[in-house]
Amino acid sequence: MAKFMFLLLMLGAFSLMFFQAEAIICMACSMFMNGRCVEGEGECIMEEGGACTTRDIYLSNVRGEFLYNHTVLECSKPCNPSKKSYFHLKISSFCCQSQDFCNRYKVKLVNKYAN
Repeated sequence: MAKFMFLLLMLGAFSLMFFQAEAIICMACSMFMNGRCVEGEGECIMEEGGACTTRDIYLSNVRGEFLYNHTVLECSKPCNPSKKSYFHLKISSFCCQSQDFCNRYKVKLVNKYAN
């Protein structure tokens, strides 16, 4: 009986290790600006059916042009890549599931105007 219990315990531990190896870790930051996270820096684990998400936030100026403001990095379920506008706000969302930290914001020149 002890061998059977040991076998069940080992089987449970193996399955736990297997499923943890499948988890994708995403960057998390509630406000990413000027190449660094200024608020809410951390990590999150992508849920099944979810994705690592990058959302670029644009605000309109007095001339009605949308100017880049900041980026939000997070885990989303579900994640739907999109471009949405709400009067003075525009949000562009991108999703990835390829590898750990696939939503890491790469330092690049961001078009200050939204398309």
